[in-house]
Amino acid sequence: MRGCQRQIIMLKGTDSQIFDEAYFLLRKDFDRSRGSEGELVREAERLVALNTTCRRTRRHPRLWLFAAGMLAGGLLFLLLWWIF
Repeated sequence: MRGCQRQIIMLKGTDSQIFDEAYFLLRKDFDRSRGSEGELVREAERLVALNTTCRRTRRHPRLWLFAAGMLAGGLLFLLLWWIF
């Protein structure tokens, strides 16, 4: 960034199995003396939480489909057995 001064918070050693480092660029109008380090960390955690999607894991969806298919097949077999 030529001719600009940016305040960057760099987190190294994040204890993450995926990310080694994380960078946050502070706004130009942010006064660092206003906020403590804890406030910056809380705000960073809030932003990460807002921008991650949490997928709901369904328990055994294929098992339910298999059971429904077996039930439908069994009912069809019984119906054909009674008719013929």
